[in-house]
Formats: sequence, structure tokens, C-alpha cells
Amino acid sequence: MLRRSAFMFFLGMLAMPAFAQDFPAKPVTIIVPSSPGGISDTSARIIAEGLTKLWGQSVVIENKPGGGGSIGTGIARRAPADGYTLLVTTNGEFALNPVIYPNLPYDPNKDFLPLVMATYHPIVVAANTSTPYKTFKDLADAAKKDPGGISWASAGTGTWNHLAGEWLQVDTGLKLVHVPYKGGGPASTAVAGGDVPIGLLSVSSVMPHLKSGKIRVLAVTSKQKSRYDESWPTVAELGAPELDATNWVAFFAPKDIPADVAKKIETDVIAILSQPEVAQKFLTIGAEVAAIPSDKLIEQIKLDRAQAERITKQANIKVD
Repeated sequence: MLRRSAFMFFLGMLAMPAFAQDFPAKPVTIIVPSSPGGISDTSARIIAEGLTKLWGQSVVIENKPGGGGSIGTGIARRAPADGYTLLVTTNGEFALNPVIYPNLPYDPNKDFLPLVMATYHPIVVAANTSTPYKTFKDLADAAKKDPGGISWASAGTGTWNHLAGEWLQVDTGLKLVHVPYKGGGPASTAVAGGDVPIGLLSVSSVMPHLKSGKIRVLAVTSKQKSRYDESWPTVAELGAPELDATNWVAFFAPKDIPADVAKKIETDVIAILSQPEVAQKFLTIGAEVAAIPSDKLIEQIKLDRAQAERITKQANIKVD
């Protein structure tokens, strides 16, 4: 009897890591809670291509936009916690939404396990080239002379771009008028077309208009320079030393995913991001590789949420 018990225990020990050894044994779905073409979507698709090759299984993207990202995130929350349904989304859903939406269909602390931060998407202060704003100082001087007389575009109310714009005003004392759009693409088009003179937008959104000469970048809202163009000054250098607002995209899984499967996904995503050709692919679309492991991602979420709480309170940001 003892021998049989020992044998069964041995078999159990062999079976314990089988989740990760066998994973994935079927296609994996990545839910992106935003429309195709956004920063979460483009990041997910580039990485999914690499994972498909690495795993020998299809990695499929499903876009579930709506509710400031809360609809798709809520769908991911209800998925089985087996690693076959993942969520790829931004700090907006995990750091800002919990602050501004009172009744989210998910709890970012209880419902999800952060796996790996994939990419950074720097936010820039962008101006239409027909405006007199050649530098950030030009914009600041004009705004001080005419408080509330200059409009700025964002990717939408409650987005991290919106928070960056309000943070800019809180830290510099400038008074600008927010014009929200439904996504970074429409907002960038509005600035390029002269409908709104400036915007707080991701580099990836403004890139087509930089190339056409319709938009110029006045500053970056992170403390670090953008790798896409290191000649762009940071707002921290120009009078707002504490401002450090950057969009990032990360992988999450339902909370009870097996630990070894979670670790495998984290390790494999970082391996994909470590490939020079993948880093270059991201740079060409205005994004930067992060490859931040789960423990550091958890710390960043806490930091961003604290900033979101401070800025939304000071700027009185409200979502209808």
C-alpha cells in the first residue's frame, strides 16, 4: 500500500508542471478592448505573430471596443483561467478606469493577473503646422495671454491621453479647452486638418501626419526622450518637472490562471520582444519595446493609479 501511495504521489508530481509543458495545445485568443488600429491592437498583432510561430498554435485577436475599454475587459474577466484567453490593454483600463468609472464590470485587483508590459507609446504635444506654435514655449505664452482660448484634442474622455493633457495643465497652470475624439486616429486627423490647433496624442497616431508635414511635435509628456526622435524636448525639461505620462500596453490573464502557464506566457512574450527585428518593427510605428516582467508591471500600475487619483481630483475629471 505504501508503495502504491508513493507511486501515485510520484505520478502526481510528474503531472504538476504538465500545464506549462503542454501549453498551448490549441489556439489562443487575445481580447483587445478597443478598435482595430489602436495601440493595444497593433501591439497585440505584432506579438501574436511571433507567438504563433513560437507555439505552433494560432494566436487570434478579438477586438471588443466600448465603454472606455471596460466592455472587452469585462468579457476577458469571465473567460476560463486557463491561459487560452488573454487580455491585451493599456494603463487606461487598469489605472485610470478604476478611478473615474464607479461601476466597472471588472475589478483590476481581484479579477486579473498582470503578466508582462509589452510596449510604451509616448504621448506628445502636437500642433498643426499652420499654427504659430513652433515650440512648446510659443504655445505656453499664447495660452497665458488667452486662458481658455486654445483647444486641444485627445483620443477621448477618460483616456490616458486625456489624463496627460489635464496633468500638463495642473503642473503648468495653463488653461486649455479639451476636445475629445473617439480614438487617437480621429484626434490626429482633426489636428492635421486644422479643426483643433493642438493635441495630446500618441506618437503612433501622429506619425502619418508628421511625414506629410501637417503636424509638428512640440514636446513629449514623459521624463524620458522618445526613441523615435530624441530631438523632441520633454515637458519635464520645459517647466513641468514631475509630469511623466506615457501610454503602455500589457498582457493580463484571468486571476486563477495556473502559475506555470502564466510564467510561460510572460517568458515567451519577453523572448519575442527581445528580438531586434520586433523592436525595429515597433519603432517604425512609433512604439517602444518595454518587456517589463510581472512584478515590475504591478508596481507601475500602482504608481499610475496614484497619479490618476491625484490628477482627476485636481482637474475635476468626470465621465458621464
